[in-house]
Amino acid sequence: MKIDRIEIRYLEAKLDKPFGWSQRWTDSRSVVVLKVLTDDGVVGWGETYGSPETIMGIASVAKLAIGENPSNISKVWHKIQRATYQSHGYAGIPVMAASAIDTALYDITGKSTGKAAAEVMGGRIRDSIAVYATGLYYVNNYALEPHIKEAVGYVNQGFTGMKMKVGALSLEEDAERVKATRKAIGSDINLMFDANESYDVTSALTFANMVADQQITWFEEPCASRDFIGNKQVQEKSPIPVSGGESLSTRWEFAPRLAERTFDIIQPDICGVGGPSEMHRVGLMAQAFGVKFNPHFWGTGISFAAALHSLALQPISQIGQSNIPYQNESVLEFDQTPHPVREELTQPFFTQNNSRVPVPTAPGLGIEIDESVLKRFTVANVITIDTPVSTQPFF
Repeated sequence: MKIDRIEIRYLEAKLDKPFGWSQRWTDSRSVVVLKVLTDDGVVGWGETYGSPETIMGIASVAKLAIGENPSNISKVWHKIQRATYQSHGYAGIPVMAASAIDTALYDITGKSTGKAAAEVMGGRIRDSIAVYATGLYYVNNYALEPHIKEAVGYVNQGFTGMKMKVGALSLEEDAERVKATRKAIGSDINLMFDANESYDVTSALTFANMVADQQITWFEEPCASRDFIGNKQVQEKSPIPVSGGESLSTRWEFAPRLAERTFDIIQPDICGVGGPSEMHRVGLMAQAFGVKFNPHFWGTGISFAAALHSLALQPISQIGQSNIPYQNESVLEFDQTPHPVREELTQPFFTQNNSRVPVPTAPGLGIEIDESVLKRFTVANVITIDTPVSTQPFF
């Protein structure tokens, strides 16, 4: 079996109402979807981030996979990494392409062997993954009432944790929103907030101290994501654990952050870290360094399924009698914000029960794609790759 063709699509959907975070507001959601086809007719699905402009770059990298055996997942990953590393392929478009292709190859290999992706990766440690709700963005001109209603709704749905946005308003206004949220959801729910890189060190520390008595589980991305000195200064002095890393790629970017303990918690995104293979490797590194591992998620059911399979192999951070989410067991972000593509593209449509989501057991990723939905949300020309790129012999 060989990889015969790869189709690359940019999907976008408009929202009924915009929402915002510290940096901007949006009225749309988008994603790049890869359909990888083999000469035996097996299809695998992958996903990453991008734009109509970047899919041409993703296509140029995807050529490296044409003609390869899809079950040689590590070979394909390292072929891409080796061919693009000199041009900083450990970040940016090459690793975005590698992330989507890696996901699709687990889907293909699982389908062709009758195994779920977690079994292809080495066998699951757990059958379900702890999740928390991400929502609580700014809406309705920063109105607090819909924010509180949304937070209470997550409690009623059974979530044991949720994450809100800060950083767009004054420190005092956002601190009041944090306090109002804590009061509304009670003391038993894990509450996190995400500044999306909006603060300098002084502001971040001031804010952390303003809400230190609110039982905050973590403070996400206080400073610019690659301001490692600034984030480290916040991590050293903040009364709240500091998290970050959603925009970092591969073990090469995470290694120094783990060694220096820039963050108390790292949050790789499966669409940008390098796919399930690399997310698993980074997760093991985090365990070795005693850093919590709680991945980021912002895509559709394709990448969510891939993240579930990868986390099924993640050991607890420190050995003990019990697996306790947030304490020693990883928790996965479960985006609850409006996303028409996510809501319609895949079956099953993932839901949680008692703040956990089962790891799919069907072959491959364990999902089915509605190609009519794929077609409806595609807003740029589909790029089809079926010719391999000429490269030096690999291995």
